[in-house]
Amino acid sequence: MDVVREIEEYVEKLVEKYSSLKEENEQLWKELEDQRKTIERLEKEKRELEVLLEEQQKSLNKLVSRLQKLLSSTSDQGMIWDAEDKG
Repeated sequence: MDVVREIEEYVEKLVEKYSSLKEENEQLWKELEDQRKTIERLEKEKRELEVLLEEQQKSLNKLVSRLQKLLSSTSDQGMIWDAEDKG
């Protein structure tokens, strides 16, 4: 009779351990899925920021180019005015 009781207790412990591990496994899978979703969201945000950065760089490059042209034409006009004042 003792052997049967020992086997029953052992089986109960196994079932408890299995239940505990199953619960832990489900929690870990949930965490993994949450992390995967977070990664996807962050990758999407990163792509959006990269596109925005590229657009901003293009805008800045255009503005710098316009500013250089303006400065160039202004310095050319300044030379013309200087020549007229000296002449």
